[in-house]
Amino acid sequence: MISTGLTYLDTLTGGLKPGDNVVWQVSDGVPVEHFIRSFFNKATEFNDNIIYVSFNFSPHTIARRYDYLFQGTNAILIDAFTHGKGNGDPVFLEFYRSGDHDPDRYRCVENPKSISSFVSMMNDIEMRNRERTFYIFDSLTGMNELWKDERAALDFFTFTCPKLYDLNTLAYWLLGREAHTREFIAGIMQVTQIVFSISSSDMDYYELKVHKLDGRTPLFGVQPNYFKIINQEIHFEEKKTPEIFRIGEKVRNLRKESRITQAELAGSLGMTPGAVSQIENDIIMPSLSTLVQLASIFNKSLDYFIGGPEAARGSKGHVVSRNNPRVSSPHRNVEIHRMMEPDDPVMKPFMVTITGDRAVDGPVIFHKGKEFIAVLKGSIKITIDGEVQVLDQGESLLLTNSIISRWQNMSDPECKFLYILY
Repeated sequence: MISTGLTYLDTLTGGLKPGDNVVWQVSDGVPVEHFIRSFFNKATEFNDNIIYVSFNFSPHTIARRYDYLFQGTNAILIDAFTHGKGNGDPVFLEFYRSGDHDPDRYRCVENPKSISSFVSMMNDIEMRNRERTFYIFDSLTGMNELWKDERAALDFFTFTCPKLYDLNTLAYWLLGREAHTREFIAGIMQVTQIVFSISSSDMDYYELKVHKLDGRTPLFGVQPNYFKIINQEIHFEEKKTPEIFRIGEKVRNLRKESRITQAELAGSLGMTPGAVSQIENDIIMPSLSTLVQLASIFNKSLDYFIGGPEAARGSKGHVVSRNNPRVSSPHRNVEIHRMMEPDDPVMKPFMVTITGDRAVDGPVIFHKGKEFIAVLKGSIKITIDGEVQVLDQGESLLLTNSIISRWQNMSDPECKFLYILY
């Protein structure tokens, strides 16, 4: 595991792996450079060889903002700004004419508007800077604005991303959160390994969401994670999971009753001891696949973990439901069954099946509150606050204050999911 430089983020994601392409969807005014600084504050094998590709900012700005990179490491700036969006203005060219900067480390691209010549130049750079190289692309939005061709920018990404993966590099790709079409974002999501979004919230915090974690267990779904920046350092708010589940307390009690350590449990689950600690302290919520593993390890049912206090008490109080009546739905291709009758006053579980490929707009069940979705069969594509997510079998989602505006079955003939309202 390669650290992001932030313990909270490492626990959330399991850290980085050689080959990872990390996409940062950044809202206006959010200082993503602090996440870059955090990475380089932590010593890794990727700290010594850095390629910074700039479409958005002048070399003066980059050299000042990232002085710690260009003074202490083997960092190279690929300046696609000066003759790109900077239009070769003398103010920007003065950076090179002053003679104060090493031309081998600050390379001004003569014709960044030529897509073919830029791609050819990057191919050469990538072949010379392979394993243990850290790439920063700032940004796909600036690239699109310069080329005036979103398809070309996406093609560059979908060609470069797999190549950097095979070369065992690390790459941070920046893009404007509200600047691209849904088709562009969907293309990015399909190819890259990790997707974060960071934005301002209605509080004194910034908000980070994890939208994709390829090849590892997503520990907190797309729930927002809040952070502040204090003295140029990122500080995440410790979040608790809803009282209804109390999964962490149950896992901790079962582990202690079984006389096994956090490290031993982590080994069985394929995660770090720190991640187990976060689960036990109700800071993060385990994925459905992790819950299935826990149920098997401790010989418990899934309902023990997600069914509230009554389920945890076992023989002291339980409800068995064998008659699951169908609930009327305004959508012809949506079938809903109530899983508990009468309804629990706190939690209302439903089984939902969507057939065919016709999208369903609006809520499946009208509800004001929190929602938990676990996909049991097939795949479903959903739109949450304008962002497209695809959940496959075994994956889950917790909604705290977001709204799903569109649902679409991605399987033949149907997808089925557990839908809990509370």
